[in-house]
Amino acid sequence: MKHKLFFTVICLCLALPLAGQEKWTCYTDKSELLMDNQIVLGAFEYVDGSLWVVTNRGINIFKDGKWNTINKKTDLLKNQIGSYMVDSQNRIWIGSGSPDMFWNGYVTRELYKGGVIIYEEGEWKPTFTKDMGINVPVINKMFEASNGDIWIAASANAANQGLSAGIFRKGALLHLDIETGEWTAYRQKDMPCRECNFVKTFYEDVNGRVYFIATYGIMYFEEGSFHAIEKTDSFNYRNPSMIVSSYKDSKNNMWLGSLPLRIYNYDGEHWSSFTNKNGLKIKNGHPHGFVETSDNKIIMSSTNGLYTYDGENQWVYEKINYLFGNSFIDKQNRLWIPTQKGLVIRDGDNETMHKEISKVVNIFEDKNEGIWALSRNNGAWRLKDGEWQQFGKDNQLPSDRVGLMHISDNGTVWLNTNKGICSCEYD
Repeated sequence: MKHKLFFTVICLCLALPLAGQEKWTCYTDKSELLMDNQIVLGAFEYVDGSLWVVTNRGINIFKDGKWNTINKKTDLLKNQIGSYMVDSQNRIWIGSGSPDMFWNGYVTRELYKGGVIIYEEGEWKPTFTKDMGINVPVINKMFEASNGDIWIAASANAANQGLSAGIFRKGALLHLDIETGEWTAYRQKDMPCRECNFVKTFYEDVNGRVYFIATYGIMYFEEGSFHAIEKTDSFNYRNPSMIVSSYKDSKNNMWLGSLPLRIYNYDGEHWSSFTNKNGLKIKNGHPHGFVETSDNKIIMSSTNGLYTYDGENQWVYEKINYLFGNSFIDKQNRLWIPTQKGLVIRDGDNETMHKEISKVVNIFEDKNEGIWALSRNNGAWRLKDGEWQQFGKDNQLPSDRVGLMHISDNGTVWLNTNKGICSCEYD
C-alpha cells in the first residue's frame, strides 16, 4: 500500500497545468480503483455533484476530492453487479446478484439472492427478485419507459454473457407499474416466442410503445400482454440472434447488429431485416456498431469492412481488413476507422493511416476540441490543435491499459486504467 500512496503523491505533484491548459490527477491508493479484474459498466454524475463509477464488483463514488467504495461489505446485496440505471426521479437502481453457480449455489446456499438496490435521498433500499415474483440471482438489463414504468430482465445466468440461459434455463421480465407500485413477473409461458423472456435490449418508439429484443424474437407489450413481431416479406428474425450492437439515429430509428451477421431496423412504422441478399458478407462479420453522417447516411462497421446503407434495401460494402471496433465521425465530418494495423482518418478524398495508433477500442470527442483514441495496451492518444499527444505510463497515466469512463459537465475527461483512475481537467 505504501508504494501506491507514494505513486499518488508523485502523480499529484506532477499534475501541473500543461501549457496552462490542463491538469492531470491520478488516484491509485485504493485497491477498488484498480480495474484489472473489473468490468466498468459506466459512469455518471449524480444530482449532488458526485461522480459514480459502476463496475461488476462495486461502485466507486468521488465527491469532495475523495473516493468512497460501495460493495457487499457495505450496502450491496452481493459483490456482483449486472446493470444499473438512473431513473427520471433521480433514483439510482443497482442490479445486483450472485451468478457464481457452484460457490453461491452449492457451497454457501446463497444462489437466489439477486435483486435491485435503489438509492434514494441518501438511503439504500433493497428489493429481492423473490419479492418481485421470481427467484433468480441476476439482473441483466433495466429500462424506464416514458410513462415511468420500470422493466427488468432477470435470469439465472451470469450477466454480460452470450446466449440466453445456458444450463440454468430460468428467467423473467419484471414489470413495475408506476401507478399501482406493484411488480409482475412474466415468464416463458407469458411470451409469444421461444425464450423471449431473455431480453437483450429495450427500445421505445415515439408513440410510447416499448419493444423487447430477445435472442429468439422481438415483441412489444400492449393492453396487458406481449405480441411478437411476425415474419413479413421485409422482416425475418433469425433464431437465435445475439444482438451485439444497437444504435438510435437522429430520427429515433433503431438499428441492431447481430451474430450471425444481420442488421435489423425499425423506422417508426415497420421492422426490416438485412442479410447477404442485401449486401452483407456473413463470414467473419462481427457488427461493431453504427454511425450517422452529416447527410444522414448510416454506416455499419464490421470485422470485414464498412457497410453504407443506400436508403432503399442494400448495404454498399467497402472491404477493410481487420476492423477493431466501431468507426467514429467527428464534428468536421471526418471518418475515423480503427483497424488492427492502425487508425485511418478519412477527410473527404484524403486518407491518413496512423500505424502507431493500432487496436483502438474507443474514439470520442471531448468538450475542448480534443479527439481521443484509446488503444488496447498502448495508452490514450489525443488529437488537439492539429497535434497528436500520447498518454500512458510514460506520460501522466500509471498504465498503458486505458478505458473511457466519463466526460463531466465541466469538460473533465475521466479515464480508467488497471492501475487507477485518472482525470484530465481543463482550465
